[in-house]
Amino acid sequence: MFTPEQVKSFITYADPLVSNAAIQFLAETYKYPQDAAALVLEKLVAAPDKEDVYLHRARSFPQTPITVQAMLHLLKAGMVTGNARIFLSYMLLGSSPELLKPVLKQIEEIDEDWYEEAAKRVQISELGDEEIRRLFNEETQKNSGLDYGDIDYDLLDFLLGELIERELLQPRETMDELQELYTKDPTNIHTIYLIQAASKLKIAYVLPMLYDALKSDNDLLSEQAADALVRMGSDEVIEYMVKMYNEETDGFLLLAIADIFARIVLPSSEEALIALLEKEDHFTRIAKLADSLCRLGSESAVPVVQELVKIGYDKDYVELKESIYVSCVMQGRSLPELDQWRREIAEEDEARAKRLRG
Repeated sequence: MFTPEQVKSFITYADPLVSNAAIQFLAETYKYPQDAAALVLEKLVAAPDKEDVYLHRARSFPQTPITVQAMLHLLKAGMVTGNARIFLSYMLLGSSPELLKPVLKQIEEIDEDWYEEAAKRVQISELGDEEIRRLFNEETQKNSGLDYGDIDYDLLDFLLGELIERELLQPRETMDELQELYTKDPTNIHTIYLIQAASKLKIAYVLPMLYDALKSDNDLLSEQAADALVRMGSDEVIEYMVKMYNEETDGFLLLAIADIFARIVLPSSEEALIALLEKEDHFTRIAKLADSLCRLGSESAVPVVQELVKIGYDKDYVELKESIYVSCVMQGRSLPELDQWRREIAEEDEARAKRLRG
């Protein structure tokens, strides 16, 4: 099974399929090595096509004064354009206010809108504790009722981070408020962000609420519950997820649970996936469970996926050739099929691109 330290070394791997999978693994598991951002920037500089690098997945990686200056240099020099430039700006603006404050002038010289965003974050960081509380409450109220795509997630995430860093959200008070709000309106933005807070604070008694929220028809609530369960990431979570998988009948929920297993880097998660795969008989869920094993770096996935590639699987839902190829490269396993799979993946990507171009 993979470890974050093992995976981060593949961020600079030449094949973008592997390097992007490494970035995605660290992002989805919330495992952020301190030098992960530096490795992403190293990969970005070396990449022939900057758009190929998964910068959008690296926006939460921790920054340092060196990585901030490196991003500013790349942006000033015009070395990054298009969507890559936008995603790199997200990484830059996601830096801590302490790192942004000394470089505000440099940001202003690059982009006025970015400067305003960075200056706003610095300004908020200098507010008093009660002002931060008030602003968080105002913003959650303002964003409640908005369409999924209109919510200001960046600002809300930043304000929540400030509350947690200042230890303004104590476990008992947070859970008391959350339980009251969840009973009244589970899909309210304030409720959803307190769920995120509880998971970041590792409040164990939030787990029953997360299990319930995972089954919600509200996409934002169920997604936040899944993320929260990954952050909690314990054997207890795995045990309950197995129970839920065996008892539930909602196909979408079962696929979501399989995805959660892939994001919790614990031996019990790998064991659960192996046991569930042995009993599963649904075409799509077999492929999903096998994919999750690959994403965890399970050696047990290799013979299973080799067989599925031969006999067929649900290609409309997941591309197992990509999953097993990446997993084998990171595991250092050499299979006779690897080169063939990579060629086929490239051919299928090209065919898809042609269809999109019309």
